[in-house]
Amino acid sequence: MAHWADTAAPPSPGGDGGHGARPRRSGIGVLVLGGLLAAVLVGGGLFVLSAQRSGEAAEATVTGCARRVRATTCTGTWTTGDGRVVIGTIDGAHRDDIGETLDVRLDGDRAYTTSLRLPIVLIVTGLVLGGLGTWSYLAERRRS
Repeated sequence: MAHWADTAAPPSPGGDGGHGARPRRSGIGVLVLGGLLAAVLVGGGLFVLSAQRSGEAAEATVTGCARRVRATTCTGTWTTGDGRVVIGTIDGAHRDDIGETLDVRLDGDRAYTTSLRLPIVLIVTGLVLGGLGTWSYLAERRRS
């Protein structure tokens, strides 16, 4: 009867588990996923920044906020330049802002506060994740 050790493939001469000098596929997969996440975060930050800097300037009054899953969404009212009163979402507003009037930029039925906190957090987080992923991948390649 053959022993299980007799049927196992012999280890490769390099003692590297048979991977040779190539980085592991899982490392490339993690790098790709990390890169996509980093790109989405940076892209989202740039989108919010663009929305905050373009569009019609207005003042919006926050009328309420609701917590959905992990995010809080606030709504309010504002008047457009042509006199229309709009009820919609105010991105960047918080529960503490209920009843307050905020400076916003308009985009359809959405208003964006002019705070730079969210775009900066998104962009910096994306850049840090991208940098760490690249550094980790390059360090793994050097070890191989």
